Amino acid sequence: MGPKGSVLATGSVQRRGAAFGLSLALALSAVVAAESTSMAASGGWSPGVESWVTDLAGEQRLTPQPPISWESGRGHARSRIVVDPTRRYQSMTGFGASMTDSSAYVLSQLSPDERARTMRELFSPTEGIGLSMLRQPMGASDFAVQRPYSYDDQPAGQTDPELLDFSIDHDRGYILPRLREAFDLNPDLTFMATPWSAPGWMKTSDSLIGGQLRPEYEQAYAQYFVKFIQAYREAGIPTDYVSMQNEPLYQPDDYPGMEVLPPQQAEFIAARLTPALRSAGLQAKVLAYDHNWDIPDYPEAVHGAIGPYTAGTAWHCYAGEAVTQSVSHNDYPHAQSFQTECSGGDWQGDRTTAFALSMDSVIDVPRNWGQSVVLWNLALDGTHGPHTGGCTNCRGLVTTRSDGTVVKEPDYWALGQVSRFVRPGALRVGSSSLAGGGSVGVRDVAFQNPDGSLILVAHNSASTARSFDVVVGGRHFSDRLASGAAVTYRWRAPADLPPAGGLGFVDLDFGPGPAGTPTGRLTQSVNPDVVDHLNQVSLGRHWLVYSQPYGATIERTAPAVTLPRRDWTFHSTGTVDVTAAPPANMVDDKPGTRWTSGAAQSTKLSLTVDLGRRQTFTEISLDTGASIGDYLRRYRVQISTGGQRWRTVARGPGHTGVMTIPLPPTRARYLRLVSEAKSTSWWTIEDLQLRNTPNPGPVEPPGRDLISDEAQLHGTTLTGYYNAGTTPAVAPWPVDTFPYTYRLPPTAAVTFGVVTRRP
Repeated sequence: MGPKGSVLATGSVQRRGAAFGLSLALALSAVVAAESTSMAASGGWSPGVESWVTDLAGEQRLTPQPPISWESGRGHARSRIVVDPTRRYQSMTGFGASMTDSSAYVLSQLSPDERARTMRELFSPTEGIGLSMLRQPMGASDFAVQRPYSYDDQPAGQTDPELLDFSIDHDRGYILPRLREAFDLNPDLTFMATPWSAPGWMKTSDSLIGGQLRPEYEQAYAQYFVKFIQAYREAGIPTDYVSMQNEPLYQPDDYPGMEVLPPQQAEFIAARLTPALRSAGLQAKVLAYDHNWDIPDYPEAVHGAIGPYTAGTAWHCYAGEAVTQSVSHNDYPHAQSFQTECSGGDWQGDRTTAFALSMDSVIDVPRNWGQSVVLWNLALDGTHGPHTGGCTNCRGLVTTRSDGTVVKEPDYWALGQVSRFVRPGALRVGSSSLAGGGSVGVRDVAFQNPDGSLILVAHNSASTARSFDVVVGGRHFSDRLASGAAVTYRWRAPADLPPAGGLGFVDLDFGPGPAGTPTGRLTQSVNPDVVDHLNQVSLGRHWLVYSQPYGATIERTAPAVTLPRRDWTFHSTGTVDVTAAPPANMVDDKPGTRWTSGAAQSTKLSLTVDLGRRQTFTEISLDTGASIGDYLRRYRVQISTGGQRWRTVARGPGHTGVMTIPLPPTRARYLRLVSEAKSTSWWTIEDLQLRNTPNPGPVEPPGRDLISDEAQLHGTTLTGYYNAGTTPAVAPWPVDTFPYTYRLPPTAAVTFGVVTRRP
């Protein structure tokens, strides 16, 4: 976990309707009263639309507004949000945070009355915001009160492979009482458990800090999960989900952590953890990864290798973008997505900005297939702790003060806009937006609760107030939302509404999926933001767009000639020279040597190669070698004849290992690779090759086990293929002029597109 995130500019706010100035308790009483009246009908339209606003500048906190009347017609086309309940997606699991050791401790230090009130305001569906999911650290994280700990610590050099000393006694003092209190307040709570480290004696470091899991203790580690789940169940807390490791690609130096690479995680889940859970009669589902959006190759490698053993992917928000969840879901559509950590903190700026960033999670995560929105610490004290290393300025949903009072932070109010109204089991439904991908404006997400009520959550990130119409079927209502404010609407509509158009995205449907598939069907959702995050290559008048799930290969149809590299010279921007890693290392034919940027990735980072003369090539190959995370997150390929005027010929997301960028026959003297994204990781190339296939051969015929669907999106012809077989299958390109074979692994899907505009 780390304090990283984008910042949205916000300003003063205004909102139609008077502020009622009610306390939270009175406001929620109004909510309960409304539930018993306008939502009592089993069908038809609500007499009016209820709404609740949080406007930090206007001192409104989940404040109920006057009912809004329905009007006939579809409102104004340029300011229209369309909600389509017939377009149904993932089932929501829950919204919440983590009851860390620190959170449980600071809550336990409150007076009994203040603690009871705070817990009600966090977890009660009728008196609070109804948090419905908790991610429970298995042992210490950086937010521990005194020292790092596991449930089976041993003196240095000693081991306990039979787990005879396993004990959760540490948690009995103040963690489990708080968890039981939360569970009593909201019996619909979902619990997830995640370790920050295996016990030190299981690791190469013989410590909770740093190191990797030793293979000889993998079975003991699987039993460690079993014992934890059983002990917590006996203490009254069920465990619904687990992940093997928090942030497996990060080894912190001052709090527990453990590096786990994809092959080890896949093998451990399939061969150790899942059999151990099932042998013990435990039904906890396993999530892969539990790390940032910027490296989707990791969970896809796990899903591709052991798909039936994982329920989905756990994501963190500290690097990359939420759209990665959609791209990865489209690659492996049977896998579910969960956001399991996203902390607020002082680095975000003022309260209005912090609120906006939390609203980004509340809206963007579900819009991109996320079944949960789980922030980080539930509660911290006024010094952002207690903690043992790690983040020194993280923020909880609530802050306990030295005088014994509790402050609700912006994250609390943002999460409340959705957790209070969207019940576990609600389905996300289709809705358009008044802001495109990454644009400033009114963003929204819509749900349908199990009782049939419809929920729309919206946030205005523009610098001025925005008026808009919300269209459902043949009716609409109108409203105006202040700059920086968020609103939740609730209403009921007839069940037989016709499908609506104009949502701004399309679905590619491959039919029923295996048990646990988010919608019961295998579906890709594609919007312009998703298209922008796929691979794109210029084919003259149009661009070929394609996804490449982990395990998919793009193969030459005939032998290639590798271009000689002896005359190549290099120039880079946005880099820091590293003496031991000069550019010449990319072309020295020595395994293990490398070039590195020496600096974090940014849009100022580029690498230019002078080939010495004009040459023809059809393939670029970049190998990161052992530097697993140091690949270019998003790239743009440009070529030039004289080094002055440049033409873009390809762009797309990078990936670890050997990254091959296929091209049509391309002739140039200069090649430039440009970064289009930011990352704290450096950019490393161990080997750079250009190849040419002068005489391409025929492409293999398509596989027989492919399921396909087509759609049109803003001038882009989209085709999706899903491999329903048990072996890799050839998927046909949507154009005949690209001489490569696309091979799709089982349970994976590819998205192809032909774009008539220049990306």
